[in-house]
Amino acid sequence: MSTTAALENDAGQLALRAAARATGLMAGRDRFLFLRHGRTAGNLNRIFQHPDTPLCAEGFDDANAAANGLSDVAFDRIYASDMARAWLTAGRVAAVTGKPVAVRRALRERYFGDFIGTSSAGMDWRLNPPNGEPMLEFVERTVRGVAELLVPGPLPLLVSHGGVLRVLCGALDIELSVELTANALPLEFERNANAWRVTALMAPVVQAEMGIA
Repeated sequence: MSTTAALENDAGQLALRAAARATGLMAGRDRFLFLRHGRTAGNLNRIFQHPDTPLCAEGFDDANAAANGLSDVAFDRIYASDMARAWLTAGRVAAVTGKPVAVRRALRERYFGDFIGTSSAGMDWRLNPPNGEPMLEFVERTVRGVAELLVPGPLPLLVSHGGVLRVLCGALDIELSVELTANALPLEFERNANAWRVTALMAPVVQAEMGIA
């Protein structure tokens, strides 16, 4: 199963992918860009993170590297999750590229409720955290929000999270390799003859071993 990311439960990933595929995503454009945020202390310590968790020093380096990598890539605007780690990453990209950036709450990571602060090793997407966001609600919220951004017009860069990336690929029926889940790795999504594919626009800054979020 090529979508297996480090430290995650395989069956849980399959369930997330199946739910996203069943929901489907009607994209009104054939191309867009995606960037997962830079690293955080929560990524390094492998714990479920609070929405306000910022980038760590390594994460700012990641964001700067991604921004430099995107400086020669043609796109028009940035939409970012309002969670601190994504917003800070988007800010670095905006500073280097000069592109406008706007918040979209639909790009938020799944809210893990009472799991926040606990280990994310072996996490299972099927588990609904107490006082958190159920898996199906997360999938539906993400697909609905992303669909509103993938419309004809200016080419967007979505700056978001690992869980959102997994939902997006599931909804578009794309096999997501572990390597493409790395932090701060710019990705290009492109549709050809009704089939979507995703490719990296630069070499990964870090290996995809930090789990989700």
